[in-house]
Amino acid sequence: MSSDRSFYLLTQRLTRTSRSLFTAVGTGFGAGALLLSVGAHAAQMVQAAEPANVCPALKHIVAAPDFKQLHDEPAAQLPGLASADDCRANSNAYDCHWHAHWEADGVVTDPLEELGADIAACFPNVVHDLNTPTRQHFVVTSGERRITVTASVQGPNELRLRVAR
Repeated sequence: MSSDRSFYLLTQRLTRTSRSLFTAVGTGFGAGALLLSVGAHAAQMVQAAEPANVCPALKHIVAAPDFKQLHDEPAAQLPGLASADDCRANSNAYDCHWHAHWEADGVVTDPLEELGADIAACFPNVVHDLNTPTRQHFVVTSGERRITVTASVQGPNELRLRVAR
């Protein structure tokens, strides 16, 4: 066999080997990239948990004819409250303390601002008349009733909500 023929066969064999090697490496990289993207997407889904929805409970509390009755009503349970024992009520006021269990959602920077934004969004007839880093105050009107809703910071991630007539 001539050296040209031997050299040709050797180059053909090396070309096939290198193609299969590059194909295997490329497939490995492709599979790895796919796994990383699926893992990143799954992690993003876990991190993008929705903030607590307080509107149903807030609407129930504000609409209550007597705040004392709210103690035993599950619909008045604010998200993050360990139990109804975290709230005090009399006929004219409902006062709750709890630790915020949700993080800021990327738009709003802290739980008090998040709660204030939720209060403002929950009611069609609301006036937001005080906005400080430690206190949010609202007046909700419905018919002839005027309800004040105050959210404030009591400590690190500890919030207070007071609803009064």
